[in-house]
Amino acid sequence: VVDIMEKKADDFNEDMILQDMAFNRDLNKRARQARMKRERDEGKEEGLQEGLAEGKKLGLTEGKKLGLTEGTKFGKRDFVLKLFIKTYPQAETGFLENLSVEQYEKIFDLLIEKASLEKIYEAADCIKE
Repeated sequence: VVDIMEKKADDFNEDMILQDMAFNRDLNKRARQARMKRERDEGKEEGLQEGLAEGKKLGLTEGKKLGLTEGTKFGKRDFVLKLFIKTYPQAETGFLENLSVEQYEKIFDLLIEKASLEKIYEAADCIKE
């Protein structure tokens, strides 16, 4: 068996046509794999973009159903109130009523920065003036 394999390997190494065919077959295989990977990556990116667009559209639609249009006072109030309650569950929330959009934005920024409760109260008082 070994002698037969050595003879076949020698025949292959001496025959340039066989070597070219093997090289071309390997080259085609690699090109096909690269093309499939590129198409899969492009498909994933396209699917991600479609998913993001659909998610944004759905979020806006659902937000409008709840009366929360982009930039509205009530939408911001609800987000600030929810985040405030999650961050400070024992704290009073009455001071968060009837603020301006700018006030809600400032308090939201403070909550994101994990500011202390005192700083949030101070900022709300300073903003109201």
